[in-house]
Amino acid sequence: MENQGALAGAAFGRGMAVIITTTFGSMWLGWGLGVLGGLPAVIWVGYFGMAAALMAFAVTTLRRGRKLMSAPTASRSDFWQTRRKPFGIVTVLEVVGCIIVVVLANVFRRPDWIAVGISLVVGLHFFPLGKIFGAASYYWVGSLIVVWDMLAITAMRSWNLTASVAIATGVILWTSTIYVLIRSRRVVRLDS
Repeated sequence: MENQGALAGAAFGRGMAVIITTTFGSMWLGWGLGVLGGLPAVIWVGYFGMAAALMAFAVTTLRRGRKLMSAPTASRSDFWQTRRKPFGIVTVLEVVGCIIVVVLANVFRRPDWIAVGISLVVGLHFFPLGKIFGAASYYWVGSLIVVWDMLAITAMRSWNLTASVAIATGVILWTSTIYVLIRSRRVVRLDS
């Protein structure tokens, strides 16, 4: 029975994770595409279509997780009981880090560094989240974002830094969404 509760908690957590990574991946990718400007309509149609499809699958995954949580062996409060405080701390630190990035970029009159700075903060925040949620994939997501940001800082000119970082961060988040959606379907099938 305890294994059933753990499986339910994992499914619910994955459902929440894909909602978040889909949403923020869409925001990052939209920002990057918007900065490029003058893109053909087919790019935007594909972007919005993919965002809608990922969100539909994410909502379905969350609902499946909630359904599993309705079992007598698991509850959402059990899932959050040990994770709420550390998750809250990481979230507050992430927000504070993003605010510091924006303030420093404005103080030094470098608005072109806002995207890469925020992306670095976002990438770094995945490391403690990996531990909190026991999700090894978060270490990969965080590493890929941070490595791309470092490459962008050293190799890109400021005129395309925002687009490069935003598009890469969005693609990495959407890729992690697809990975988690595939894993979640396997977990639900194994449980059925």
